[in-house]
Amino acid sequence: MQIETPNDKTCIVCGETLSPSPRYPGLLHCPNCSFLTADLGIGCEDIFALYGHDYFHGSEYGNYLEEQAALEVNFARRLSEIRALPHLDDKSRLFEIGCAYGFFLRLAQAHFAEVAGIDVAEAAVNHARDVLKLDVRCGDVLIEKIPPSPDVVCMWDVIEHLERPDLVIGEVAEALAPGGYVCITTGDVGSWVARFRGPKWRMIHPPTHLHYFDRTTLSRLLANHGLEVVSTTYPPVVRTLGTLLHGIFKLRLGADNLYRFLAKVPGQRLPIPINLFDIMSMTARKPG
Repeated sequence: MQIETPNDKTCIVCGETLSPSPRYPGLLHCPNCSFLTADLGIGCEDIFALYGHDYFHGSEYGNYLEEQAALEVNFARRLSEIRALPHLDDKSRLFEIGCAYGFFLRLAQAHFAEVAGIDVAEAAVNHARDVLKLDVRCGDVLIEKIPPSPDVVCMWDVIEHLERPDLVIGEVAEALAPGGYVCITTGDVGSWVARFRGPKWRMIHPPTHLHYFDRTTLSRLLANHGLEVVSTTYPPVVRTLGTLLHGIFKLRLGADNLYRFLAKVPGQRLPIPINLFDIMSMTARKPG
């Protein structure tokens, strides 16, 4: 489904007219709020087609399944932070947008009365449903809709991939129970590393990453839908050695032969915590 907009050159954060960025080739820049977005003009079908088997096995990730242990370290920390939020208990319900293979939901189900999720990647959803036995479905959250009144909605490294983050946040705000939370992680284009690297910042790679927020623009987008930011942090992220080598030598440098050699080095699954303080974790609350 292609979602029509009055003007696809309009900022989804503040409504100002976007213009080509003088610093970031291929991106549009908002002169009012500094929001950045890819100048691609692609629709949902094109975006969804990006997230097939290859995305998780050789394209964006070397092997997503082999990274499960490292990913679950990140998810366990995020889950601990969620459980510490006021007014949540073992009767609360959680929904994840972009649940992928279900690793986060698998951990969360021990602490919530109900957990469920959605993703556009069919193979990933099949694994989450058939192997991990989770309540997940494949589809577009703007069509399938969020189950009514979840107490927590999570979007881990998802908002930058969406065609229309503003509409999805609107759906989240409407669906959330009063007093409920939305938890988001995404790159911070206003961070020191991102500003220093400019167009070479590792998070800038359309068409998979379409939108680039900083603390101010993401907070403002949430506020546009009545959601109040309660915390913003910059936690470390654990990645395996194999994933780091894949990202640096294959994806960034295009050194396929060197990468194939390094991929044979022992310890590919060794977890390595990194923190460049350019990945933000933001939690916002719906009044009530």
